[in-house]
Amino acid sequence: MKIRWILAALICIALLPAMATAVPHPVTSAAMLQDHGRDHDWDHDRRFEGRSPGFRMGFRDAYNDGRRDRETGRRWHYGPLYKETRGYRPEFGSRDLYRREYRSGYDEGYREGYGPRR
Repeated sequence: MKIRWILAALICIALLPAMATAVPHPVTSAAMLQDHGRDHDWDHDRRFEGRSPGFRMGFRDAYNDGRRDRETGRRWHYGPLYKETRGYRPEFGSRDLYRREYRSGYDEGYREGYGPRR
């Protein structure tokens, strides 16, 4: 019985590093957001690994819109890009799916760019 318990504990300890890197970590702290300005390298942002092109484009557009709105004192307001869903190309597949993914990314990106509502 003790040997099984010890073996199970050793296996868990051995697997911890692999499990820790496999679990996605949300990046929402203010310190992490400070470096995501207009010059941020969005194409190599690890948060978007496995995300669709529509989501990535929507997030980037909205983050910049939200940040600009907050910096200029504007109220929370989605810009015209939310409806336009720019950046679609036929190789991305269905235009409707791209639009849904873009808007999902836009929702998330605007929240991060604008920050907490006042």
